[in-house]
Amino acid sequence: MNDAATIERFFVCLGAQKAGTTWLARVLANHPEIFMTPVKEIHYFDHIQGLSQHLSDNKRRSRRRKYYQRHWTQLHRWGEYRAQREWYRDYMKDPIDDDWYRSLFAERAGRAFAGEATPEYALIGREGFDHLKRLAPKARLLYIVRNPVERAWSQVLHHCRKTGMDARALSFEAFTTVTDAASFKAHGDYAGVLANLERVFDSGQIAVEFYEDIHADRQVALERICRFIGVKDALAPPGDLKRRYNPSQRATMPEGFRDHLRHQLSATSRSMEKRLGRLPQNWRDEFAKA
Repeated sequence: MNDAATIERFFVCLGAQKAGTTWLARVLANHPEIFMTPVKEIHYFDHIQGLSQHLSDNKRRSRRRKYYQRHWTQLHRWGEYRAQREWYRDYMKDPIDDDWYRSLFAERAGRAFAGEATPEYALIGREGFDHLKRLAPKARLLYIVRNPVERAWSQVLHHCRKTGMDARALSFEAFTTVTDAASFKAHGDYAGVLANLERVFDSGQIAVEFYEDIHADRQVALERICRFIGVKDALAPPGDLKRRYNPSQRATMPEGFRDHLRHQLSATSRSMEKRLGRLPQNWRDEFAKA
């Protein structure tokens, strides 16, 4: 593929983590004009920077195996999965480089717009966004932010599920060990992510959505997001708008932990209000108690 080739009519949802990106990707994938990658999170730019191992041979093979399992066990979706074979063929190719990434959006199953959703891209910084812009100069970047305390707690519970820990049995100190990790804090640094984006992309290429606004009226939010992408009509079956994906463990915060998070994240809330000019009511209620 020509090094000068750029990805056109393209968008990326880059998080935040535990802010509903899976729900959005699933809904957009049902739009007749939008191609979403069959693997939701591509992880190319964090892989190139050595920030993650999500594109290791083992993980890619595992995703392909799951694809074939779905293909042959969910026969009511056989045609849909059959159409993805060529995409998975390209996904499994080597080397993993810019041409590899471009190839994932080349065919698009005949749809006009293409996108992916990888929350880890919130961590790639200006260097990573520069790289993204070289491949897709006109890309649209969507960043979803959520009440910082609620998002952090959801991320903690997600971490527990992934690592096999029982969140109901952990102490206050065990939770703070998780939330004090540098990568954990980076996922919650909304203002820092936006500052890096704005150093690279024009303001018209960046949209910030509050998780709370999206889920207060999902249809209206979907229409707004589709317009940002460039799609005129936001079409989605009603059931898709109600369904929830990737639920975390259920556990109650240990005593004092919510106050700990409020203290830790109050500056994030203030910086976002200054940057965006408003906050959802539950953010205001949350940090009024900080």
